[in-house]
Amino acid sequence: MAARRTVSWLIAAQADVARIQKDDAAIAKKALQVAKDLEAGSVTGVKLRDAPRTGDLSDCCKIYFGSGSPPSHRFVYREVSTAEGLTLEVVEVVAVEARQESYVYLLASSRLKRLPEETKKAFSAVHQRVIARRFGK
Repeated sequence: MAARRTVSWLIAAQADVARIQKDDAAIAKKALQVAKDLEAGSVTGVKLRDAPRTGDLSDCCKIYFGSGSPPSHRFVYREVSTAEGLTLEVVEVVAVEARQESYVYLLASSRLKRLPEETKKAFSAVHQRVIARRFGK
């Protein structure tokens, strides 16, 4: 019997979708569909890796979604309980964001407290640019 899968969300990832909802309801709807598809097992992500800029996200996966080509947004999650014999697999959504400037990966790494020390200043600068774009500054 296949394990049942459930999706849990970091509070910050829930806030990502709520913010996206205010900016573009269609993109938010697509993000929620990704979560449903992930829970149903009809979609799986692409494994991330340990990278110098973003830190070790090798236990995480990304799913492309949104508008455009390449798709405008990324959904980053990790499997937190997948041991053999479990009847329930838990997938945790870490970040849902636009792909621009690799912000979603920096955000995921920051939320998991894996952001390399030498990247923290660059992450802060990217974060400030993202906020300025959101508020049209």
